[in-house]
Amino acid sequence: MKRLGLVILLVIWGLPGCTGLPPGKGVETHFAGCDDVADRGHLNFLTINLLFSETGTRASRLDAIAEYASNASIDVILLQEVAGGVLVGTANSALDLQGKLRERGHGYDLQTAFETGLPGLLTVANAVLSRCEIDFKMSKRLPKASELEFKGHDIKLPRNIMMTRLKIPEFGLINVYNTHLCAKCSAEELDAQLQALLAFVDETESFYPQANPVILGGDFNIDRFRIDPFGERVFYDNIIGAGFTDAYAEGRFLDNLCANTAFADQHCTVGVSTLDAGDSARRIDYIFVKTLNRILQSNVVFNNLVDESQVGVSDHAGVFISIELP
Repeated sequence: MKRLGLVILLVIWGLPGCTGLPPGKGVETHFAGCDDVADRGHLNFLTINLLFSETGTRASRLDAIAEYASNASIDVILLQEVAGGVLVGTANSALDLQGKLRERGHGYDLQTAFETGLPGLLTVANAVLSRCEIDFKMSKRLPKASELEFKGHDIKLPRNIMMTRLKIPEFGLINVYNTHLCAKCSAEELDAQLQALLAFVDETESFYPQANPVILGGDFNIDRFRIDPFGERVFYDNIIGAGFTDAYAEGRFLDNLCANTAFADQHCTVGVSTLDAGDSARRIDYIFVKTLNRILQSNVVFNNLVDESQVGVSDHAGVFISIELP
């Protein structure tokens, strides 16, 4: 069995475009433990795009996320637009958030998958923070598409899909995928990234057949209602067709979720923050689940243009779900 496990690991490391790293190899970790999950029988997830370019308010925005995660007992945080480099004044904004969580008495493992930017000046990444121990992490680069412009620099972003394998006490292992697909790109570029992402998930899961849920979250830049410059519903449908369930849409009428671009509602994830006031309201941040168990709760959070009692932490709102374990 040990030899078989080694062969599987080597095969995965050899997948085209993949990098596999055990925790602690070139990434930041901190002792984490989630023994309480076995007692309560559910896991709490949050996905949020951190808005890499808003450097002046980053510390206060990370404080607000850490405070929310503490109060809501978030077990796993999926982050997009994690930033590092001289231009943004930090080595790794996910590491900064890990520190703020630690200050509040919460230990989270951290894994980061950096995308190519301007080495030393600016890099952008996806990251996962988990109260449960991260057993393994790997990532795959997606086909190149759009560029980012920041302070006069054009930045090539070959985006990625990252997988972290979590040890859940008494429940076994759960695979969590985190991604950020291209914005303002062509239909062909978005399709190429999505197909590469779904193929990576399928190929990886073929090595890990299990009954536990598979989580796929992040900023997909896909809105079911957007038709200009091209219709995006087909890309959403492709994810559902791959066997995933839109966790937030469970128990809700899908065609009522952020359907009007001019009037943001509590379901929208962009156009709902003071940091992007005036932009079209869209729903582009998701947590999809394969092998779905009961969704106990789901909310859009940090949606402060719609709900003044909330705080804005980005030009995106976050998506929270609580999923029952088998």
